[in-house]
Amino acid sequence: MNEREKGAQDWYKKGTEAMNHKNWDYAIKAFGMSVMLMPEIVLYRQNKHGCIRKSYSDNGSGAKMAGMRLMGVRGRVKKCRMQKDWKGVETATEEGLLVNPWDAQLMFDLGDACENQQNLTIARYALERAVEYDKDNIEYNRRLGHVLFERRDYKPARACFERIYRLNSNDSDARSMMSRIDAEATMDRGGYDNAENTRDVKVEQPAAPVDAYEADRLARKGTPKAVDAPGESEESDLLHAIRKDPRNLNLYLKLADLYIKDRQFGKAQDHYNKALEISNGSADIREQLHEVQLMMLRNDVSEAVDRARKNPSKERLVEKAKTLKEELLAKELEFFTHSVELHPNDMRKKYELAQRMMNAKEPAKAIPLLQQAVSDPRIKVESLVLLGECFTNDGKLDLGRRQFEKALDGLSATDKPDPFKRAHYYLGRIYEKAKKVDQAEHHYGEILAVDYEYKDVKKRLEDLGDGEDGIGE
Repeated sequence: MNEREKGAQDWYKKGTEAMNHKNWDYAIKAFGMSVMLMPEIVLYRQNKHGCIRKSYSDNGSGAKMAGMRLMGVRGRVKKCRMQKDWKGVETATEEGLLVNPWDAQLMFDLGDACENQQNLTIARYALERAVEYDKDNIEYNRRLGHVLFERRDYKPARACFERIYRLNSNDSDARSMMSRIDAEATMDRGGYDNAENTRDVKVEQPAAPVDAYEADRLARKGTPKAVDAPGESEESDLLHAIRKDPRNLNLYLKLADLYIKDRQFGKAQDHYNKALEISNGSADIREQLHEVQLMMLRNDVSEAVDRARKNPSKERLVEKAKTLKEELLAKELEFFTHSVELHPNDMRKKYELAQRMMNAKEPAKAIPLLQQAVSDPRIKVESLVLLGECFTNDGKLDLGRRQFEKALDGLSATDKPDPFKRAHYYLGRIYEKAKKVDQAEHHYGEILAVDYEYKDVKKRLEDLGDGEDGIGE
């Protein structure tokens, strides 16, 4: 334990003792010192803010005339934000929360500042508080939804975008993100997304995944059910509304979204096609159609990989899974390229396209996309890690090393375990190739400290010194 950690824990103990004696002022000071020494530990923040609330007897509004007293703080936040002084924003918001710990805007500003400093655990905590204090704020929900999505916490992320959609059914980002979350959740359940071959797919996949195509076919062919009364079925209500107003574009979009939520991708595709026809080829609707087509393909791939995993001796099943994965990658490249052309300032889309370029073994095409994506603080470290991989796989080892080292300045195994391990792994391989044993051991050791079974790290440490020429995975 270093001096900073020890000091933070000592102050935490003092704060806990003061809190138990309801000495709120001293407890706030003590927990504040813990926060100053270890700003990434969420427990310290929670206790500090909890004691501030207690000091105001949980009145929900803070100090008297809090609004006026916070005017100076808000001015400092605005000035620091313009200068991109994120530590200054964080400091100012913490001072403001001493006046009113229920202020949703201050909590949002704190989350924003921490996200821009790559302190994602605190960013999530603060943004969750902001949404708790102002549930119908679209900006707060959107920011929290993206943070949760990046951390693969799909259910609460989707809830954020559902709230936005209920508040504004024309919000294209909310529609798009709900579709993306559903797709990513499907990929994660399928377990093939990060697997290098069918043998790597996790055993924990669902034993009987939903067959959306078959369900859709049976739904079309099956015995008609009794007609629902108005208000009993959202699907029936929308179908009835469409029959009365067949040119109402919004009705088709709502029904398609409903089908996506129920994983009836075939029906969703039909209604997006109809919406596309009514809108005279709207680019936004075409993009939504692309998203549902990708969901259908991902579902097919997931099922094919699952069957191949269960029957590894059946070459036909293994080959089919491989073919479908290649088809999915080709479609993703096509659709994401189109999406980047439509949204040239959306760095996240460029990052996603770059990922597919890497999967297609075209690192040179991914590099310029990632060089732009690093400008978005929300995906900066992931973009740097992927950029490092691109340079390394393209034979530019020194350029790759520099990207990984820059990424590690903002990476922790807690917040972003996968990029953290990949950066250290590549650096270990680069230093191993350069015969720099101490540096290679250091990076491999960082991985083993958090994941003892990661790739071939244990064996590389044991064999270090023998060397390998290759770098790529």
